[in-house]
Amino acid sequence: MTTLKDVPGGMKFAECLAKAVDDLSLAYAHTPDDRARPHLESFLRSIEPALAEAVGAGKVPIWVAAFRGVVMARKRMIEVAGASRA
Repeated sequence: MTTLKDVPGGMKFAECLAKAVDDLSLAYAHTPDDRARPHLESFLRSIEPALAEAVGAGKVPIWVAAFRGVVMARKRMIEVAGASRA
């Protein structure tokens, strides 16, 4: 099984994805899900070609679903953490 660390530029790509999760989670925090999701979906469509090149077209839906789930989960964690400080 090939992982991103085995692909040329894969580690850099993984770092960019991790940063995007952080950035998007923060940007969408305290934004209603129904408003955040369309923006997230637009971002995901924009990275699909790079994902296909990095992991193969057949695995893109898995990666997109995972990325979406992580962003939304982190968004909720940020919101809960913020609410607990209020």
